[in-house]
Amino acid sequence: MRKIRNALALTLGTVLFTAVALGSGSSSNNSSAKKVGEVETETSSEINETKKEEKSSSKAQSELKDAYYVGDTLDYKGLAITFVSSSYYESNNDFIQPKDGNQYIRLEIHVDNNSGSDKNVSTYDFNCYADGYECEKTYNDDDLSASLSDGRSADGAVYFEVPSDANEIEIEYEVDWLNDKKAKFIFEGDKNSGLTFETKTSKSDEVFHPGDIIETKNMKITYSKCAEYVSDNMFLTPKDGNKYIYIELEVENTSDSDQTISYFSFECYADGSSCEGFYGMDDGLSASLSAGRKAKGTVAFEVPQNAQTIELDFEDNFWTQNKIIFLYEE
Repeated sequence: MRKIRNALALTLGTVLFTAVALGSGSSSNNSSAKKVGEVETETSSEINETKKEEKSSSKAQSELKDAYYVGDTLDYKGLAITFVSSSYYESNNDFIQPKDGNQYIRLEIHVDNNSGSDKNVSTYDFNCYADGYECEKTYNDDDLSASLSDGRSADGAVYFEVPSDANEIEIEYEVDWLNDKKAKFIFEGDKNSGLTFETKTSKSDEVFHPGDIIETKNMKITYSKCAEYVSDNMFLTPKDGNKYIYIELEVENTSDSDQTISYFSFECYADGSSCEGFYGMDDGLSASLSAGRKAKGTVAFEVPQNAQTIELDFEDNFWTQNKIIFLYEE
């Protein structure tokens, strides 16, 4: 169910992004967010675009190896995918069990996006073959599913159901669907690379704080507050070591055309790593606004309790991938 929800969220988010972009007019007119009351010298969008161009131009297309094993990193055009560990997996859910003669396998994956642009990566990008035959995916709470801004990372896993007597298990990752490029990961049973990854606790260069008012080409956004959310629903509880957090926003459409905004338009990163959205609040931000109209709502995520820096990215412009970054502060 989690994977279906994430896929739906991604699809709806894409539609909403497109709606915002189409309402923004020509793609050559980049929207540049700024805090009300500040004088802008050199536009942040110009600086960011220059950085992106420099970073992107320095990334050569990586050569793909014949196969990748636990501990290896596939780096293709700045998207680095590390095969952290592999293992056999036993479900403790009586309703989720492999067929007779089959077993579950799990691959732990770490992803770093240093490509200079946004990247999506999910379990749907992977396919498994046992002795040449395609195998079914299975899903769990830590499935790999992330939309990553440049400089962000994600951790997750991919699961498959394979024959217990399979001799050769290969997992293909679609590196570049336009050019039909695939990379091959080899499953060799229970193996762990022991790799750890540095957390990114430093704040982004330009962030907005509670109380700030941000003006873009089409909207005025007031960052009202941020807080931890404690659910009174016994079925809505964070994983061990995690908590729910939210930010509250007021949005005004300052353009002459309709604008759409939703919590699906936001991504959250705790110490640089992607976090899962939380959709259990009744006042989630979701609005289609006529010119001059306003809306209020919340955007919520599940984050590690010990995270030092929590940032929520809102894509201000679909075409340029400009981001407005809201800093969560205790």
